[in-house]
Amino acid sequence: MTMLKAMAAMVLTVAIAALPALAQNTGTSVRVKDIAHVQGVTGNQLVGYGVVVGLQGTGDSTSVIFTSQTIQNILQSFGLTVSQQEVRTRDVAAVIVTATLPPFAHSGDNVDVDVSAMGDATSLQGGTLVLTELRAANNLVYATAQGPVSVGGFVAGFSGSSVNKNYTGAGRIPNGAVIARSMDTPLTNGNNEFNYVLTTPDFKTAANLAAALNAHFGARTARATDAETVHVTLPPAYAGNPVQFLADADDISFHQNETAKVVMNERTGTIVFGGDIKLAPCAIAHGDLTITIATQNQVSQPNPLASGQTALQQNSTIQASEKGHQLTFVAGATTLSSVVRALNVLGVSPRDLIAIVQALRQAGSLQADLEMI
Repeated sequence: MTMLKAMAAMVLTVAIAALPALAQNTGTSVRVKDIAHVQGVTGNQLVGYGVVVGLQGTGDSTSVIFTSQTIQNILQSFGLTVSQQEVRTRDVAAVIVTATLPPFAHSGDNVDVDVSAMGDATSLQGGTLVLTELRAANNLVYATAQGPVSVGGFVAGFSGSSVNKNYTGAGRIPNGAVIARSMDTPLTNGNNEFNYVLTTPDFKTAANLAAALNAHFGARTARATDAETVHVTLPPAYAGNPVQFLADADDISFHQNETAKVVMNERTGTIVFGGDIKLAPCAIAHGDLTITIATQNQVSQPNPLASGQTALQQNSTIQASEKGHQLTFVAGATTLSSVVRALNVLGVSPRDLIAIVQALRQAGSLQADLEMI
């Protein structure tokens, strides 16, 4: 019986000691590969200049000189010599071709390319991109692109009337580029070390990631160097094999610290609240100012017995009205759902809500960061 009591006391002691650790695990459970990537493992941007042919009179006009010069250069490479006056460009458009070379890309792989008109071409619909070299920032050719351009829209018209859907001055060629040069992307710095980079920098998240890696692979495997970077030293069992380490580490789950943030877009009237937002009690009054300008045109006729001319007289009236609202008390809120309910009490439009949120942040009632996009 004494031994049973001792074991029970030991279990209770372990459980109590574990309570603070469990309390600290607040936030959202995420996997390593969902919120972090290896530093240096990223895509590289490519760009090139080319022409799209086969258009039905929707290409560049003769005023776009570089299109005519490009056609001359292309024909000259095929052994044909023409003057600029003999070149017609309505079925041809000069374009900029862009693509992203993914990490670990090898020669012979295919990537998508985007094609955008440079001149005054009205549509790239039905066109075909002529062989175009794609260069990186170091001016080396990494891929070549060619193929029919897919445009997500159309333009149709007759006798001066036209109808269009979406924008037809840009298009895409799926798998239109062939990689000609392999991309060397090292995973480690040569000393069996590399850095994890968080998608959203946060000190707590970085510390949690380092702790999760150390718990799984052993102490001193990882350490957080700042809010964005976690330095990793490969364990002896993974020395010289970083791929296997990354494969095993990708599915490790840990707690991501939620950031209190509000993202707003004034152009579209969009406002998005992140998690862990708190709202202190406050009082709000918001009014709408409306200005109306009306113009009425009247014709002034001269006296028939006197000399004069008929004149157009404009009469303009300006009215300004402001809808005042009484102060509205908003109780404090500690969860996202309660914050939404509190702000819905105001009954304002999204664009007015953006102004209110900015004022709440300045007053210190909204405990979150604001980001304008």
